[in-house]
Amino acid sequence: MTTADRNTTAPYARVNVTSDTPEWERERRKSVGASEVAAIMGLSSYGNTSLDVYKHKLGIDRPFDPLLGWIGHQSEPIIEAWVHEFSGIDVNLQPGFMARSVEHPYLHASFDRVSGHPFTTWQFKTAHHYSGHHWDEGVPTDIRVQVQAEMAVAGTPRAAVVVWIGGREFRMFWEPRDDRFINEHLLPTVQQFWDGNVRAHVPPQPSTLSELNEVYITQTVEVEANDLALEAVERRAVLLSDIEAQQAEADALKLAIGNFMGTADTLTHHGRKVLTFRTQKGRQSFDATALKRDHPDLAAAYTSQGSPFRVMRTIKEQKK
Repeated sequence: MTTADRNTTAPYARVNVTSDTPEWERERRKSVGASEVAAIMGLSSYGNTSLDVYKHKLGIDRPFDPLLGWIGHQSEPIIEAWVHEFSGIDVNLQPGFMARSVEHPYLHASFDRVSGHPFTTWQFKTAHHYSGHHWDEGVPTDIRVQVQAEMAVAGTPRAAVVVWIGGREFRMFWEPRDDRFINEHLLPTVQQFWDGNVRAHVPPQPSTLSELNEVYITQTVEVEANDLALEAVERRAVLLSDIEAQQAEADALKLAIGNFMGTADTLTHHGRKVLTFRTQKGRQSFDATALKRDHPDLAAAYTSQGSPFRVMRTIKEQKK
């Protein structure tokens, strides 16, 4: 069991663990991390969901590329050096640490760096060159949520965020504390998730179709639709009908364009190419039925069963 340093004047308890160790991972499962809050609130830019976080707390994790974690850690000294050399700020950065909120023990944060006078937390990020535009208007939403959660733990009025974009560009932001967001949205959402889902062992509702497919049906059960569910069924039917109509219209337009082009393979307008219509090789197909008939043992050896999934079909009302 790890020990925690409790500063009587601080709103957090410092958790003495080393990053990326089994002890660190066990501590992370005891509360929600600041970097996980965006997923719980449905704001993750990486597609993470509250169900992902729930599974993590129960010891079931998504596959994770350790190289990404390694790159993140290795980039921190470079970002820190940039702060000292080029940011124009005279600051003494100290190693970060894990801290758990005393008032809200269901929430913890791992600070990349900290500084004093006054105490301030620092968050270091890296971004690919092609995603750097997400920082053009300031700190992206999911990172802002993470930093607000860190300030909720640290009790600080602002935080520093530094991003290294594409290996060439650095940007620094001061993120002010938003008490209204923290008290009215962040903390209630995290507490409800922790008490209502994790501690109660009740999975959150699926947020994606892939998660919905994990809800495996073992028996036939009917449930009476309320007005909201019935409206969703009818709206889905309208959208599917629209898709079919749009596809039919697109096919008709394709036919008209093809007839206009005749044997030509390129359509131009004022010398600019606007469309090509060329012949390509047909797709190769595999005759699984013939293989099973002629070589059943070989077919069985190379056949795998996919994961089950649910199919939604609308039942049309029968006319009397």
